Amino acid sequence: MSFFRDPKRLIATIIAGVAGLIVLVDFAVSVPDIDQIALMLINWAALLAAFALVVGLLSISASHFNRVWQRQADWGYSLILLVSMLIVIISGTIAGVGLDEDGTWTWTVLGQGQFPPTLIDPPIQTLFTAIYQPLAASFLALLAFFSLSAALRALQRRTTDALVIIGVALVVLTIAAVPEVGELPVLRDSVQWIENFVVLAGARGLLIGVALGALVAGVRILLGFDQPYLDR
Repeated sequence: MSFFRDPKRLIATIIAGVAGLIVLVDFAVSVPDIDQIALMLINWAALLAAFALVVGLLSISASHFNRVWQRQADWGYSLILLVSMLIVIISGTIAGVGLDEDGTWTWTVLGQGQFPPTLIDPPIQTLFTAIYQPLAASFLALLAFFSLSAALRALQRRTTDALVIIGVALVVLTIAAVPEVGELPVLRDSVQWIENFVVLAGARGLLIGVALGALVAGVRILLGFDQPYLDR
C-alpha cells in the first residue's frame, strides 16, 4: 500500500516501466509508430547520459581540485588525474599529438571545432597507444608475481583443489613457454578435450547466468520491484 501512497514513486515507476516496455516491444517487433517513439526515448536517454557524464566530470574535477588546493593526503595523485584529464580533453577538442608517415611525433590542430569521429581515432588513439597501453601492460606483468604468491600459498595449504589448480596452471604455462610440449600426443588430446568440453561448458554457463541475471534485473525494474532511478 505504501507504493500507491507515494505519488512520486508511483509516477517514476510508471514512466520507467512504460518506457522500458516500449523499447522492449520495438526490439521484438517492427511497428512504425512504436519505432519512432522508441527512437525518441533512446535519444533522450543518450542526451541525459551525456549531461550526466558532464556533471560527473565536473564533480570529480571539483573534488580533486579541492584536494590539491588544500594539500590533503595523496594530493599528488589528484594533480596527475586533473592534468591527464585536461590533456585528453584538449587533445580531443583543440589540438593533439599525431604520427607522421615517417613515424615522427608532431602537434596537430583540429581547428574549427572539429572533433575526432570516435574515441579510437587520432589524436585520442595516439594518447591511448602511447600512455595507457604501456601502463596496462605493466600492471598485467605484475600479475605474474601475484600468481606466484597465490601458488605458494596454495601449496602450503596442501588441499586437493589447490593441487589440481597448481597442476593445471603448470601444464598451461609449460605449453605456453615451450610450444613443442603441446604437440605431444597424449597432452595435445587432453588439452584439446579440456578446451572443447570443460572450458567451453564453463564459459557457456557463465554467459547463460549473466543473461538470466540481466533478464531478471530488467523484469524487476519494469515491474517496479527495483528502482535504481530512485536510489532504491
